[in-house]
Amino acid sequence: MELTGNEFIEILKNEQIKSKSFTAADTAEINLDDLFNFATKELKDGQIISSEMIISGDEPISLRVESSLINLPLRYVNAISKIVINDPSKDVNLYMIVEHPLVSKSGLKIELAASVAAYLDDVESVEHKITNFFTEKIQAIQAAATIADTEDDAESE
Repeated sequence: MELTGNEFIEILKNEQIKSKSFTAADTAEINLDDLFNFATKELKDGQIISSEMIISGDEPISLRVESSLINLPLRYVNAISKIVINDPSKDVNLYMIVEHPLVSKSGLKIELAASVAAYLDDVESVEHKITNFFTEKIQAIQAAATIADTEDDAESE
């Protein structure tokens, strides 16, 4: 799957993104099958996608896969437009995104999973990579939350 920068900008500005959100009660209840099934179906149809799993809690954790030309969340239409305007045709990639205040200083962690073509060629191995990325980031968030709770307890004594 390839798009020029201007084609991609038109898709974003016309809100032609196929998106769907799923929820999990907590980190023990995460099942990514729906997220992956939606992403795979829409990517096979040549769509730009955003498939999200929201893990409920005091501070919800957002796990997303998005197809894009660059590693910015699709909601940053203006920033993406400035970067990709007039770019020649290139591969659309699939990015793994985690959002939570404790995942990084910016509250956002985004990494390349694979090109959409590579994902569709070997769905299972790319899904495994994405699952490992999400697991690693959730564990980091939980560890940071435990440290923050310990520091809060120490301060209140």
